[in-house]
Amino acid sequence: MKFIAGALAALMFLGSAAAARDKDRRPYEGPIIDVHLHAYPADGNGPAPNAVCPGVAANLQYDPKTPWPAKMGALMTDPPCEDPIQGPATDAELRDRTIALMKKYKVTGVLSGPAERIADWRAAAPGLFIAGRELSLKRDNVSADEIEQEFVNGGFDVLAEVTNQYRGVLADDSAFDAYWAVAAEHDIPVGIHLGIGPPGSPMLYPDFRVQTPLQMEAVLNRHQTLRVYLMHAGFPFADDLKAMLYLYPQLYVDTGVLQLAAPREDYYAFLEEIVRAGFIDRIMFGSDQMYWPGMIEEGIEAINDAPFLTYEQKKDILHDNAARFLRLEE
Repeated sequence: MKFIAGALAALMFLGSAAAARDKDRRPYEGPIIDVHLHAYPADGNGPAPNAVCPGVAANLQYDPKTPWPAKMGALMTDPPCEDPIQGPATDAELRDRTIALMKKYKVTGVLSGPAERIADWRAAAPGLFIAGRELSLKRDNVSADEIEQEFVNGGFDVLAEVTNQYRGVLADDSAFDAYWAVAAEHDIPVGIHLGIGPPGSPMLYPDFRVQTPLQMEAVLNRHQTLRVYLMHAGFPFADDLKAMLYLYPQLYVDTGVLQLAAPREDYYAFLEEIVRAGFIDRIMFGSDQMYWPGMIEEGIEAINDAPFLTYEQKKDILHDNAARFLRLEE
C-alpha cells in the first residue's frame, strides 16, 4: 500500500509540474509596447485597398519576363493565400483601424512617418503614440544639426526608422557619422533598418544593399553609450546578431515584419536561436504596421503562440524590454 501511495503521489507531482509548465506558457495579455509602427498613406504601397499574405517571400514562382514591380502588385491585388491580411481603402480607415487594434490589445507604439501624419494620428489617439523621426539619407534633405534641433526642441522621442539601407548607405558609412554623434550626445534612441528588405528589393530600390548586424560594430565601438535597436532583428543573420548582442549589451532588436516576411517556422527558428543564446532581455516587439493594420494582431499572436517561449519571456518581448530600453518607467 505504501508503494502504491508513493507511486500515486509521484504521479500527482509530475502532473502538477506539467500543469505548471503548461500554465507558464499561457498567452501574455497585459499592456504591449510596439516599437515599430508607421503612419503611411493607404496607397503608399500600390493602389488601395490591397492585401498581403504571411510568409510573403516564400514560393514566389517568379519568371523575370515579368517586371518585378508588376509581379509584386499582382501578389497584393490577388494574394495567393486563403486568409491574407487586408489593407484599408482610405488614409482615415488605415489610421482608425490601427488605433482600434492598438486599443484592443492595450498597445502603445513608436510611430514614424511624415510629420503631419504623425500629428494627425496622435491627435486622434492622445497618449497612444511615441513620436519617431523617420530618416533616410539621399532622400531627406536634412542635416545632423537640423536633426539635433528637432530633438532638442522636443519634436521627437526616437530616431526611427532610419532607412539609409534603401539608398545604399550602410550603418557604418561615414556619411552618417554626424547623425550617430548627435544621437549619442543627446541620448536619443535609434531604430535602424537592418538585414533584408521586401522580396526583390534591388528591383524596387536600385541602391538597396544587404546589411548584416556586423555593420553596427564600428558605430557601437565608437559610441559606447548609444541606445540602438536593430529593426527586423537583422534577419536572417543569426550568427552575426548573436556576436553583436554578446559584445554590445546596449544593443537591442525588434521583431518587426518577421511575422509577415518569413514562413512561421523560419521566424520561430530564428527567434528561438536568439532566445537560446541568452538574449531574451534584448528582444522587443515590433509589428512594422505599414498599410495593413492586421500586422499588429498577427505579430502579437506569433509571439504568444511560440511554443518555446514561457509566459515571462512573452512578457519580456511584448512589454518589459521596450519599457526598459525606452526608459518609460522614468
